[in-house]
Amino acid sequence: MSLFKWSSAHSVYLPEIDAEHRAIYLLGDELHKALLAGAGVAHLQPILVNLLESSEQHFRHEERLMRAVHYTACAWHKRQHDAARKRAKALAKRIEGGDIAAAGELLKFLSVWLRDHISVADRMMGARLRNYLRFNTALAS
Repeated sequence: MSLFKWSSAHSVYLPEIDAEHRAIYLLGDELHKALLAGAGVAHLQPILVNLLESSEQHFRHEERLMRAVHYTACAWHKRQHDAARKRAKALAKRIEGGDIAAAGELLKFLSVWLRDHISVADRMMGARLRNYLRFNTALAS
């Protein structure tokens, strides 16, 4: 069973954000498959780096969008990102030190965190962004 299986149920109805989420899910799945295959740190490391960099770019993108529309829950949403960043970095450091079990911990953490974060925080943000775009598009017409 894959911990990272994207489905339309994860959609926040913003194509660019959904594409970024799908990419993170694919990287999580790649790391999971490598771990299940018994890969060592040397093989896991580049996948892990790519997953963390993609996640960081995605978080920054969401944070820029939220600031641009003056999203009132931006600080709350960013604190969620910051907590995930901190936990992922701590686990990544353990993995780099040779603790393969930390890779399993990271995957379990990220799969649950992503599911919960997308279903609540990102959906709220998505609704705000869509409403902002609709309102400003209507004004421009």
